[in-house]
Amino acid sequence: MEHFLSQVLQLTANFNPRTAAFLFLLCAIGEIGMGIPYVLESIWLLAGYQLGNGVLSPLQLLGLWLAVLAGRQTGSLALYSIARLGSSPLARLYNKFTSSRFWPKTKVNTKAFSRINFTSPFSIAYGRLIGLRFPLIFMLAYKKKLAAAMLGVLLSSVVWDAVYITLGATVGRTTTLKPIQMLLVSIAGLTLIYLVVFIVRRLLKRSKPES
Repeated sequence: MEHFLSQVLQLTANFNPRTAAFLFLLCAIGEIGMGIPYVLESIWLLAGYQLGNGVLSPLQLLGLWLAVLAGRQTGSLALYSIARLGSSPLARLYNKFTSSRFWPKTKVNTKAFSRINFTSPFSIAYGRLIGLRFPLIFMLAYKKKLAAAMLGVLLSSVVWDAVYITLGATVGRTTTLKPIQMLLVSIAGLTLIYLVVFIVRRLLKRSKPES
């Protein structure tokens, strides 16, 4: 376990081609729906922590972030290209994602969905942040809005990653936690967030009036 934790910490201690390749593949695969919980969030928290401690330079952090962005853009472009093929299985998948079963007619979901303008990169980024990545990329492929899709990925990446990096940097500057302790605290904090989100979703589902 100690060896495993030290390997994780090395990912955020500096920028190197192996780390960049790992982050690229992680985000490219995650973009098509095969993401691994905890991993990227923990990496950004630790990267921010290393930045706050002066271990990681801003230029090295930028290199890590560009690798992540390139992975997301590649994964999104792959999905966009596949969706543009217009095969029958993808058409059925598109219908599934845009059906009322996927977006229940609750007040919360209707309000969130109604704010999305599929031609605006800002609204696309908002849609990605609230969990509408797949239906958005299918719709954008149908409307042939590749530039808007790529800009949406960029904007959502800036917002999502900046939150974790800023939090980690704040901890790095204001506390005396060791790197191993920071990693364990990050895992515990992310677990708490996941549990809260799960409980809130369950409560919202139970409070939805039956049709």
